[in-house]
This record gives sequence, structure tokens and C-alpha cells, in this order.
Amino acid sequence: MHRTRRASPFLFLGAFALMVAACGGAATSPTSPATTPPDASAGQAISVDLSEWKVVPATATASAGSITFTISNKGTQVHEFVVVKTDTMAADIAIVDNKVDESSLAPIDEVEDIAVGDSPTLTVDLQPGHYVLLCNIETHYGQGMHADFDVN
Repeated sequence: MHRTRRASPFLFLGAFALMVAACGGAATSPTSPATTPPDASAGQAISVDLSEWKVVPATATASAGSITFTISNKGTQVHEFVVVKTDTMAADIAIVDNKVDESSLAPIDEVEDIAVGDSPTLTVDLQPGHYVLLCNIETHYGQGMHADFDVN
């Protein structure tokens, strides 16, 4: 009588392991994107909402360096977003002819004419100090479109 010999299940497992290894089934290395810490040089991202009559940043402080503001006009009118460096608190900045005299301040950068529903970005390199984020369209600042912002 001819007897058929059955292969051991361990033989199949060994062959399967060799096939997986040959196809590159190696374990994830500790430098994979999921485990790599964020790059500190990439900067910070801060969202800012503009509306009648508010400038509302997601945070009022940031670390010095590159900061990207994502500005969302959630209002019903066109607004602008200006970053100025000043030691003066936003509520104490003088208004002349219904606007802030930007030439008396140190403007860093701005985005003008932000249409309703738009969300432009502005990337600036900020040093430690006090800043004011504002909309300087006529009458807007005086109605409250400003926020104090500190950089450490």
C-alpha cells in the first residue's frame, strides 16, 4: 500500500515567512513619518477669524520665529489683516480720521481686501515682543477690529 506523506504545517509557515521577507515585509523603522517629531523650523500655524467688529486669533501668544496666520473673513464685509509691532496695547492706539496711522507704528506685513468667505494666509517672521493684529479699513479699527498678540 502506498502511503501519502503530508507536509508539516511548520513547513508552510516557514515558506510563508521567507516569501514575506523577500517582498519587503520588514518592520517599520523608528524614523518613519508617523514617529518622527515635527520639524521645529517649519514654524507655527495660527488661525484668525475676522468679522464685524472683531479680530479673533486662536491664541494670543506664540513663540518667536516663523508664524503662518490663516485669516478667515467670516463677516459680511471686506476686511484686511495687518500685523504691527508696538509696545502700546491695541485699545490705546490713537485713531486719526477713523483709522490707525500705520506710519506711526512698525507694520510687519498685511493682507488687503479679504473678501467675505476668503481664507488667505500670511507668513511672517516675528521676534519677541508685543504686536497688534488689526483691520485698518476706515472705521473698522475704532469699532473693535484689533487684538493684542505677544511673541515669546
